[in-house]
Amino acid sequence: MTDSFQMLKDLSARARREDPPRVDVCRRVVLRLSGEFPVPAWPMTLVASGAAVTALVVLGITLPFIRTLTDPMSAFFLMAINILP
Repeated sequence: MTDSFQMLKDLSARARREDPPRVDVCRRVVLRLSGEFPVPAWPMTLVASGAAVTALVVLGITLPFIRTLTDPMSAFFLMAINILP
């Protein structure tokens, strides 16, 4: 057990004496970023406009039913109006 521990101590002492390699990453990152193309915005615009149109259609359909939310008895009167000549 002490042999492996002593070996680990020797390896760590040798590693402390070595200088880490100097690596310049900035140049590679800038080259990679300059080579990428921007993503077009039209697909997201299409989705957003589709959602807005859908919301308007749903609002137009549900607007007549707001009367039944404010006055629950109006639903019965609406049915009676449709039945009467």
